[in-house]
Amino acid sequence: MLAVVQSITGPQREVVSIYNDNFATPLSRPQYFIEVYRCVQVDFGECPSSGPSGYPVPKQIEKIEIVVPDITKGKDRNSTNKTNFYKYVVYNHTSCKCGTLKFRDSTLYQTITNNEVSKTDYSANCTKNPVNLIHQCHSHACKPQQRYHFTHIDAVRPSTYLAYKQCLPGSVALKNNTFTNQITLINNKVKFVNLTSDISCKANDGKNAEPQLCPNSTTQNTRNPTIATQNITL
Repeated sequence: MLAVVQSITGPQREVVSIYNDNFATPLSRPQYFIEVYRCVQVDFGECPSSGPSGYPVPKQIEKIEIVVPDITKGKDRNSTNKTNFYKYVVYNHTSCKCGTLKFRDSTLYQTITNNEVSKTDYSANCTKNPVNLIHQCHSHACKPQQRYHFTHIDAVRPSTYLAYKQCLPGSVALKNNTFTNQITLINNKVKFVNLTSDISCKANDGKNAEPQLCPNSTTQNTRNPTIATQNITL
């Protein structure tokens, strides 16, 4: 379990891709989705309900480090069969405060100029990876995962982020519901946001399941990653 207790105004559980905020996967990397907590709400008394500094941003974060191989063995770079290995860093929010949207965006993923690691580092740290939720859709029925949609930079809270659920990529949504949200902006204009929330999913049949990433291991770390054991205060 992650080192956060979910509350109404504290960090909220969300499932994300380790690569970006669009639930997407680069062609040369394995699919990888993990559970984190993100700041999407703060108490109304803590900051203005709107404006450039009225966004829920993390006060403290934890670094989650994940190492993965290049599953194309470099073929996308027209090279030989050499396999390269990479490290990605996702931030887990452990407490929240008010801030700007730009600040929040910078605390979702760490930008690494060169994220390539050696095969030795990969082998040593692979078993410390958090659970890859994509595997849970290969062996049994998987559930839609909690996500949050950013509505508008000028939206009046609490409408800045809207909750919805999404089936993991590769699984099929058996049932979903599309709903329209009326969003009020700080200039009193009204914006309508359509969201589709998945209700149930059909799991993969296992034929296209991602292989286990760690050499000589059939399990992954089921605890919150402890590569960075202390909270980082922002």
